[in-house]
Amino acid sequence: MSFHLTKSLFFALGLSLCSVAAASNLADGKRDFRSGVQAFQQGDLAQARALLESARRKGIQSLSLSYNLGVVYYKLAEYGRSRQAFSLLIGTKQSPLAHYNLGLIALAEDDSATARHHFNLVASNSAQPKLSKLAYAQLEKLGNTQPRPKSWQAFLSLSAGYEDNLGLFPDTAATTLEDGFIESIGAASGYAYQAGKNAIKWKTQFYTRNYFEENDFNTHLLRLGTAWNRQVGRNKISLGLEGDQLWLADQSREQRARLVAGWITPTCSTTSLSARCQIKLEAEQIFADKARFEAYQGQHYRLDTRYRAKHGDWSGEVQYRFDFNDRKDREIGDQFFSVSPMMHTLGFRLSYVITRAFTVGTDASFRQSDYTQAHRFNNGKTKKRSDQRVAYHLNARYQFDQTFAVTTKLGRLSNESNIDRYQYDRETVTLGVNIRL
Repeated sequence: MSFHLTKSLFFALGLSLCSVAAASNLADGKRDFRSGVQAFQQGDLAQARALLESARRKGIQSLSLSYNLGVVYYKLAEYGRSRQAFSLLIGTKQSPLAHYNLGLIALAEDDSATARHHFNLVASNSAQPKLSKLAYAQLEKLGNTQPRPKSWQAFLSLSAGYEDNLGLFPDTAATTLEDGFIESIGAASGYAYQAGKNAIKWKTQFYTRNYFEENDFNTHLLRLGTAWNRQVGRNKISLGLEGDQLWLADQSREQRARLVAGWITPTCSTTSLSARCQIKLEAEQIFADKARFEAYQGQHYRLDTRYRAKHGDWSGEVQYRFDFNDRKDREIGDQFFSVSPMMHTLGFRLSYVITRAFTVGTDASFRQSDYTQAHRFNNGKTKKRSDQRVAYHLNARYQFDQTFAVTTKLGRLSNESNIDRYQYDRETVTLGVNIRL
C-alpha cells in the first residue's frame, strides 16, 4: 500500500515574501521528504526515518508525511509512534486507510479486540473496495466475518430560504407568488435485529416547509419504514415496507403504502475509481384524504438506478429513474385533466473537496413526462400533455467537524410543456445547518 507522493498536501505555515530563510528551509524539507520516500522504497528504513523526521522539523506538514512516517515506524516496530502518526489521519478523507493500519498495529501488539474494532470500521464505511476486501480478510482471520453495522444514526437539517414562484404560474401570468420559508429535514435509522449476514433495519424521516405568509403552500411529510437486509458476498439486498403521511396547508392530504426492493454492489468499481451501483424498485398505493385530492388516488411504480463513484477529491453520481403513475385523474364538468404521467429522469451530481472542510458541487436533471390520457378543455379540444423539466443547483458545504456543517444552495427549475398553462420557471435559494450523529 502506498500513499502517492503526487497527492501530498504541503502546508507551509509562516511563509512570506520577506522570509527567504523560511522558504529555503521549506525547500530543504521537501527535498528531505522526497529522499525519505526513496530511501524507504530502497529498503533503508533508518535513513528513511531520519529524512522524514527532518522534513517534519523543517516545516513539512502533510497527510502523506504522516502516513509515510507511520509506515516506517511500523516497520521498525515502534508501534507507539506509528499509532500516533496514523491517528493524525483520523477525521480526514484518509480515515479508512488510517484505521486499517491502526488495526495492523493492534495485531502486532496482540490486541485482537482493538484490531477487530478498526477493521470493522474499514469494512463498514470504506468507499474503497480493495481496502474493504483487505479488512474483511483480516476479520476472517480474527473469526469475525461480518462487521456489525453502526447500531443507529441520525441527521437533522435546518434551513431558511426564498422561493419566487410558489404556485408554479406560467411566465405569462399577470401575478405570481413568492415568499420566504423555513425548512427542516430529519432522519433516524437503526438495527432492530442483527444475526450473521441478516439484519432488520428501521427508519423514520420527516420533512417540513413553512412559508412566512403563504400558509396554503405549507408542506409536511412523515415517513416510517422497516427493511430486511442481507449481505451476499460484497453485495447487499433488501426488502422493506414504508408508509407516508402527507399534509398540505396543515391539513391531511394523502397516505402512501410502499413496497421497496433494492440491490447495492461495489463490483462496478475500477482500478482508478471506487464506486457503487444501486438498483431499487418501488410500488406504492396512494390514498387521498380530501375530495379535492381524490384525483391523485391510485398506484405509483418506480425503477431507480444509480452509479456513484469517487476519484481523489472528486465525487459523482449518475442516476436514471423511471416512474409510472396510474391515478384516478380529475374531471371538472366537461374538462378532464390527467395526473398519471410516465416519466424518465436522467440526473447527475458532481462535487469537489477544495479543503478538508470546504466542498463545492453541482447537480442537474432532465425529466421527460408524458401523460397517458389526453387533457380535454372547455372548447372540446383534447391534447396529450408532454413536459420537459430541467433543474440544476449550485451548492457549497463547510464541515466544521464530523457533526456540524453549514450549507448553501442556489437552484433553478424550468418546465416546458405543450400546454401553455404548465410552462413555468422557479428559483430557490437556501442557507442551512446540518447535524449528523
